[in-house]
Amino acid sequence: MSKRLISVVLALALLLGLTSVGFADDAIEIEFWTVFTGDDGQTLQKLVDQFNEEYAGKIKVNHTPFNDPYTNLYTNVQAGVTDDIPDVMIGHVERVPKMVDDGILTDVDFLFEEGALDRANYPELVLDRTNYDGYQYGIPWDFNAPVLYVNMDLIAKYELADLLEDGYVTFDEILKAGETIKAAGDLGDIAVISYHGGFNEFVARYEEFGQVELIQDGNLVIDPQIWGDMLARFQEQNNLGYSIPREDDARTRFIGGSLLFFENGTWTNATLMKVEGLNYTAMMMPVFSPETALCRCGSHTWMQPENEDRTEEEDLAVATFIDWMGAHSIIWGTEAGQVPLYKSVTEMPEFAELEQCFLGEAGTVPHIKIYRYNYWSTFTGACGHVGLDPVYDPDYDLYSAGVTIQKEVDDAIAAGI
Repeated sequence: MSKRLISVVLALALLLGLTSVGFADDAIEIEFWTVFTGDDGQTLQKLVDQFNEEYAGKIKVNHTPFNDPYTNLYTNVQAGVTDDIPDVMIGHVERVPKMVDDGILTDVDFLFEEGALDRANYPELVLDRTNYDGYQYGIPWDFNAPVLYVNMDLIAKYELADLLEDGYVTFDEILKAGETIKAAGDLGDIAVISYHGGFNEFVARYEEFGQVELIQDGNLVIDPQIWGDMLARFQEQNNLGYSIPREDDARTRFIGGSLLFFENGTWTNATLMKVEGLNYTAMMMPVFSPETALCRCGSHTWMQPENEDRTEEEDLAVATFIDWMGAHSIIWGTEAGQVPLYKSVTEMPEFAELEQCFLGEAGTVPHIKIYRYNYWSTFTGACGHVGLDPVYDPDYDLYSAGVTIQKEVDDAIAAGI
């Protein structure tokens, strides 16, 4: 639902010499929810604190991180509990289509038309990902993705630098690394690779391996043969003893220097950057070939939940807050390890020096892809339920995995989820 314009009020405010957030005598409070509960959440809170200090007496932002803000949000919006609905939140771009269909979000066009926001400060392609029927429902905050962290000391020790020369690590090169470490008599003490698991592990690999689209005409279409053949390449690594034991903690092993390739998200970079003496780099997840390489990329996105009680003053304060956060988001890259998207920030020399800055090309180059599917959370949940069982369980029927995921999604949609 579009918000009412307040051009007359704004014109009056300008005549009176007021700022866009200067309507109220007391500070305007903004309730702000996010999905950042780890070290990256500490960096975000640092930004919020800086904003509150700069806008003391005008705007106060209360930041609440959640592991799962969506359940609470759906419950409160659908029940009309307006005093427990955030004024703004950062969530996952893949969630937006379903949230729009379910009436959870209001459009943010007002924030651009009458607030401090300017579309020119954001990648148009990412804005388009949250534009539905001509209404804008999201504002980009960052790019995020699963990536491959590489222990550069182990690369040097086993003379494997040639594996990284073209900017990719292939499945065949992982086998080569395993053979080298095994020949040195260190396999076991040193593991070659860990697995992220779930949709972050398999979505892009499925499309690259089979050269097929996972989402076709808005529908999930999994070919069980391709999914199974793709899983067999992972199982091969494990059968050779190159992957870490399932019970091992991959992060602990990587930080401790006994894991060569560590698959995890950009969000983990916030932790790794704080480890003194850890010599590592970040790359695209392993690929089958540099020529067919594909990386799944997501975006954390600003969005506004539907709330009829939210005032125009609060909306203008939200716009000021979002714009300020974008303009100051370089530390989201340098300290949280993520990929900020605000235009002036991406043009800073510090941005170009970030190991993860290659993800800034997401959506504009064919090998870094942003997915759009209404039932994304249902699909990712189904992938998580299958998990890494096909990789670690020698008795698992690899060709049933795709069938299981497809059926869970189809059944959920049929049930009206």
